[in-house]
Amino acid sequence: MQLSMQQLVFRTKQVRERELEAAKNLGVSPSQLMQRAAQSCLAALEREHPAPARVMILCGPGNNGGDGWVLARLASRVGYKVTVVAGEAKTELAQQAAQAWRDQQGQVEPLEELDRTHLAEQDVIVDALLGTGLTRDLDPLYARVVETLNDAKGFHKLWVMCIDCPTGLQSDTGMPCPIAVEADYTVTFIAWKPGLLTGQGGHFAGRLELAELGIAAAFRQLERPFATLIEQEEVARHLPPRQRSSHKGRHGHVLIIGGSLGMTGAAVLAGQAALRSGAGKVSILTQPESQAIIASAQPEFMVKQTQAETREQVMALLNGCDVVVMGPGLGTSAWAERLCKWVLASDLPVVLDADGLNLLSQHNAWLPRSASLWLTPHPGEAARLLECETRDVEQDRYAAVEELSHRFQAFVVLKGAGSLMAHADAQRLRICQRGSPALAVGGAGDVLSGIVGSLVGQGLPAEAVLPVATWLHAVAGEHAAIAGERGTLPSDLFGPLRKLVNP
Repeated sequence: MQLSMQQLVFRTKQVRERELEAAKNLGVSPSQLMQRAAQSCLAALEREHPAPARVMILCGPGNNGGDGWVLARLASRVGYKVTVVAGEAKTELAQQAAQAWRDQQGQVEPLEELDRTHLAEQDVIVDALLGTGLTRDLDPLYARVVETLNDAKGFHKLWVMCIDCPTGLQSDTGMPCPIAVEADYTVTFIAWKPGLLTGQGGHFAGRLELAELGIAAAFRQLERPFATLIEQEEVARHLPPRQRSSHKGRHGHVLIIGGSLGMTGAAVLAGQAALRSGAGKVSILTQPESQAIIASAQPEFMVKQTQAETREQVMALLNGCDVVVMGPGLGTSAWAERLCKWVLASDLPVVLDADGLNLLSQHNAWLPRSASLWLTPHPGEAARLLECETRDVEQDRYAAVEELSHRFQAFVVLKGAGSLMAHADAQRLRICQRGSPALAVGGAGDVLSGIVGSLVGQGLPAEAVLPVATWLHAVAGEHAAIAGERGTLPSDLFGPLRKLVNP
């Protein structure tokens, strides 16, 4: 199936190196391309803040600043009260655009003199300072301007729009350098840049709009996408209606191992998620003292207990299941360690989460394995697996998820805002742009691992499991949070989840 540009993600370098070639192939000049970029920004401005709003446009030295100068002219023509605050324009296109603004007696103030008083007099601030491609910390002038803008935004209810990428944001990783403009809206051009879609990037970019500028199709002929976004149509394709003659044996038997005393809720949540996302049968294997607690939580569970004294005893308990989810409430005791080692040595598909991941990080010798493996770490767990610090993972989430997939030869989802998915044999990464802060609560990850196990058991293609599961989890979180993000519980996802798996 042909994907649209709205689903494709390209590295910043790819766009910078090929955009002019793509435009040239269509007979579009660089100045025409800049005009189209400014018109796209004006359209967004008119939708969000109609004239005659007071608009201040901050213009930098390059072509991002040039987009701002052209936007100033276009916006003033349709009734906005426009002020430009700028440094010296240094590229030829930016110089031409700046001169055109001055020729119509447009107001210009020096960037060095910008303070909160100037900003407080405006309704809208447009960031056209640096755009994409920043790879080092901001220079002192730009750092001061960004800090002043963010400070004023908090006090004066300013609406901030960024052109292409918030100034100070590394457009490939989503990390601030070391601070970035906190936007309400970002219009990015030609193709999605990775840093806008994961980690802190979403916080700084605000609402996102992709303006293809009429050249995206030509650009696509020149470059291969770095990643793709997960869309609803893909999820629905993997969840067709069930045949009337279907039975529980066709829809997978999921075995969840965990639920140690004091953490029984994690195994219960994972089991309930597996059931609500369509598993035919769910068993839970736990310690003897937890068996009655878990059994009383959900009558549909088949709950087994083991002391895990011998490998043969444990392997007998795995008979008949199609996939093992190991980790929710597992703990890291000797009991848990023995189970994890034996299960990873089996030929069953395995989903590792929570303490299953923590145990793996201490026992790399347990891998490789012959059967498929899915890992669902959050950044802290990913750091332990990669033997680094959490901040190192967050510095480049894309590099981290790729390294995890190669090192462990597994299907991996790196959880968080803009969850990322990779597999060693995949041509490109996957990104889930959906989700809600409501998912930032204990137990949400257990729900995801249950969904993953359920989809494995139902026979989805291995490479489709994490994209479908992550999207279902994220969108169920959105629906559950309609009444309010604070106070949403992981169990609140089950109603929306049931609807989503029946598209």
